[in-house]
Amino acid sequence: MAASPQHSTELGGADWFLIAVERMMRSAGQGAHVGLTVLHVGPSFDLDRFRSAVERLAAESPISKARLTKAPLGVPSWSWDAATHAEFPVLVHDEQGSWTEIAHRILGESDASPIRFDVIPGGSGHTILFRWLHVLLDGKGAELLLAEVARLAADSSLSAKPGSWGHQTPKPKGWRAVLGEAERFKDHFYVLSKQGIRSLGGVVPRAGAPRFHVDEFTVDETTRITARAAEVSRGMFQIGWFLAATMRAHLRVLEARGEKTDSFQSGCAVQERKRGARHPIWQNQVSQLFFCLRPAELGDLATAAALLQTQFTDMSRNRLEVAFAVMARLFRRLPAWFYLRMLRRNSGGHLTSFFFSHTGEFLPECAEFCGAPVEHGWHIPTVSQPPGTGIFFGQRGGKMTATFSWREGVLKEGELELLRSSIREDLLGV
Repeated sequence: MAASPQHSTELGGADWFLIAVERMMRSAGQGAHVGLTVLHVGPSFDLDRFRSAVERLAAESPISKARLTKAPLGVPSWSWDAATHAEFPVLVHDEQGSWTEIAHRILGESDASPIRFDVIPGGSGHTILFRWLHVLLDGKGAELLLAEVARLAADSSLSAKPGSWGHQTPKPKGWRAVLGEAERFKDHFYVLSKQGIRSLGGVVPRAGAPRFHVDEFTVDETTRITARAAEVSRGMFQIGWFLAATMRAHLRVLEARGEKTDSFQSGCAVQERKRGARHPIWQNQVSQLFFCLRPAELGDLATAAALLQTQFTDMSRNRLEVAFAVMARLFRRLPAWFYLRMLRRNSGGHLTSFFFSHTGEFLPECAEFCGAPVEHGWHIPTVSQPPGTGIFFGQRGGKMTATFSWREGVLKEGELELLRSSIREDLLGV
């Protein structure tokens, strides 16, 4: 009997970075690098339609059961048998308790499935917790997966889109172009590596459960935050406003500890999915832009945000997001342990000062989900230690959220409250 044919897809640079970080996490007892997406829906949610849609999507998602293959100095790939049929568990909870209690328990569990859904019925709707492996999905991919579930649930005769993986961005033509792009990023990163940074979690990886807290802002508060950000950014690169607030929050904690740092450095994810393209769901479709400010530049939020906007303009003019993506693709050929050692050496062991993102409007593709209106939603990325902390922003229906994520043992007593109060005071100007 003939063996089933093998299928494969290359890992991108972001994928290989996450593989390297996850190996560090697992060896330190931190577990897998997972994300959790929270979706609140109103009444009329149809559980049977949801189960059917998830089952059909799983049948067309063999990459979720793939194994990693890599020859020495070769390009790593996900590889799977053509007959592979994935299963995405759908678990329904009937116990009493808040969704946050259940979510913390889910994140602390060892689960072999790369995709898992937990449904929590409520009095006026349902909360759906969607747990996903970060080495297979990014935040936007998680939203596209939910959008595909919603599409399938709307029509039981539909099949899931096949082959929803792979990278959209074209590769540079020829080694001369590749090396030229890599050289531009190397020059930028060399300057950053000469400035010392510090993370709240320290440099020695330690075991610790993932923890999180979500602050929700009202529509009025969100309107005020957006207007204040637009005043500084003049409608361009508002993410700098939130990154500056995140840097200032971490500075307050360091100062409370009596510690100092030369600078705060953090990358911002840049989506490689192009508007109008057939968006791939799977794999991490991002590049990065790297920002840096010194403590003396963080005394005023508006000034710090303006400095970050200037950095964004300069990096965009020099197409550094393209240069980084090219460099990251070159790094794929390195052994994961060597790649991670190089990254940690260049960052003094911290990797970054903290993780950060602003994912914009949450799940704009869906007004309803499996028969129920979408009321709110956000992502809860877990973080590695180092650096040990992350602050992530998003918005749905005019309501913003700020998610604080950390590893147990990283934040000392009162430090979460200090981070939260700093973010709230800066964003609202109170």
